[in-house]
Amino acid sequence: MTVRTSTASPLSYVYDGKKCVGHVLARGRAGYEGFNRNQQSLGLFRTAPEAANAVFDAAANEERAG
Repeated sequence: MTVRTSTASPLSYVYDGKKCVGHVLARGRAGYEGFNRNQQSLGLFRTAPEAANAVFDAAANEERAG
């Protein structure tokens, strides 16, 4: 898993190898919101790595489901 972060942008993409599996948005004091590859919210998280892990887990679950 790779998380691309930037201090200039509130948006970070989550990659599994070369495949983008979702993204994370900074929501200010609310925390970080994770989104799957279909742009569905996975919820709010305290930290960006927690949100990125949720995105990665959602992608893994989608692949297992077929």
